[in-house]
Amino acid sequence: MNILVYEHILGENIYKNSPSSLQNEAKLIISNVIRDLSTNYRKSKITLLTNKKNKNFFKNILVLERNHNLDLIKDFKKYEKYYEKVLILAPEEDYILYEIIKELEENNIPHLNSSSKAIKMTTNKEVTNKILKKFMKNTLTMHKDYKDISANEPIVSKKIDGIGADHLFIFKNRSELEKNINKISEKHYYQKYKEGLVIGLNVFADEKNYKILSINEQVYQGKEKYEIYLKNFIIGKHNHLIKNFDIIVRNILENFNGLDGFFGIDFILSENDEIFFLEINPRLTTSFSFLHDSLGFNPFQFYNDFSFDFDIKNNKILSKSLIV
Repeated sequence: MNILVYEHILGENIYKNSPSSLQNEAKLIISNVIRDLSTNYRKSKITLLTNKKNKNFFKNILVLERNHNLDLIKDFKKYEKYYEKVLILAPEEDYILYEIIKELEENNIPHLNSSSKAIKMTTNKEVTNKILKKFMKNTLTMHKDYKDISANEPIVSKKIDGIGADHLFIFKNRSELEKNINKISEKHYYQKYKEGLVIGLNVFADEKNYKILSINEQVYQGKEKYEIYLKNFIIGKHNHLIKNFDIIVRNILENFNGLDGFFGIDFILSENDEIFFLEINPRLTTSFSFLHDSLGFNPFQFYNDFSFDFDIKNNKILSKSLIV
């Protein structure tokens, strides 16, 4: 199966204006995705559509130049001889991922992503939160107004459709937040801070079933006062809790049809192993870059054989930094 891969940050002219950390993450993901796709589909063409300024970065990869005089869908159509399906790597912010997938579907271009409907629902964290609160006890309440949280409680503030940990703040109380209100945009929502570890799941699903591939710990560090960023992953550290997470993931996916391929789900794990839902990332996430080394096999092989059996408890535990 010939596949055309497109990564939005590196593919568009926004490349210059995006933070270097996001550029580095994008390069890290692309390098590993192309490697694994090429290994899994040895007799196929795996091609990257990207900004011509990035051509020299991707060695030994078949690269097509993005024509910025055309909209993205017309570019895909121009290169249709190179692929049978496309794989889109793009942020949820401003519904970028949703809009791309929606246009692909409207133009009958086959893709390896979740459906546009599922992406739209999970991009808006408030919509996701409202759906899950109907059947999940441990769902952290989202607030549009920080004053809905007690004045002395610590507050987490994050964009409703933000990219990863971009513009993620923790304030020890309401007063501290108000002194720094200039850092907050209209897109930010608020939650009462919950003590615990941040856990990210790598999940693969098709129309009928799913597999939890890895249960990772996400390690955050202060960027500047109040703002934090994702520093590194400990891949597979909490795989022993597979039974606990499996029940929750099954419940989530029963309420979000169309989450297909690779995607991520984030939680808080408390000191006594209580699990609190945070968000769904309806796309292949950064931690995927390290998944092959932890699993010991190519994760893309699930597209060929979903029934392939493995024991998640045998995965290697790897500590991986995002500094590339």
